[in-house]
Amino acid sequence: MPTVYGFEHFAYLFVSLLILVPTFLWIQKHVHTDKEIRKTIFILGAILFVAIIWNRISVCALRDGFDQFIPSTFCGMSSLLLSISAMMFKKDHAVFHSVAYVGLLGGLLTNIYPDFIGQASSIFYPMTISGLVHHTLMVFLVIVMFSLGYVRPSIKKWIYLPLGLAVYMCIGIFLMTELGYSDAMYIYSSILSGTPLNWFWLGMIFLPYHAVFLLIWERVRFQVSLQRVIV
Repeated sequence: MPTVYGFEHFAYLFVSLLILVPTFLWIQKHVHTDKEIRKTIFILGAILFVAIIWNRISVCALRDGFDQFIPSTFCGMSSLLLSISAMMFKKDHAVFHSVAYVGLLGGLLTNIYPDFIGQASSIFYPMTISGLVHHTLMVFLVIVMFSLGYVRPSIKKWIYLPLGLAVYMCIGIFLMTELGYSDAMYIYSSILSGTPLNWFWLGMIFLPYHAVFLLIWERVRFQVSLQRVIV
């Protein structure tokens, strides 16, 4: 049975890094023009879209039923929205300044602590492996977006995160009141059982830390730019 921090978990992380690190380095070396960057983001968005659809089909076929095809978690919704946005929107679109950060945080936390990894006897159980893959690809896409300048973190655009989180909540309420979901976006439950980390407290923690991240990012970018000018 796969377990968090067990052999299967570490094997998955190792294989993921073995594939994605060389891919990232290749992108950094060969992707430079606006056209190349746009094409790269589109392709990665399309791959993520396939991954989240694979996951939703697996979850619906094996557990929930297809009347609950729309993702009801922050990570699932972020993968769906980020993949579609990557294929549709141009660089630094307002949507990215919400969805990318939610996806990055959720994807990293899930890769570190995939609490669903033990739901079957094999990590290759469709719900398990597709869940791991879409979380990993979401993180990879966001990192590539940042590294290529497709999304430029800015404290001036901090407001897009709380606005985006409000949209997530509206989606969650719609899923519960109109489509019969028992819970969505952790409105009635905690992201980790036994803790108070529901939608409200997650937001209260996430928003100020996000502002600090943006301030640090801009400070570091300013210092790097200043050193280049001096040199």
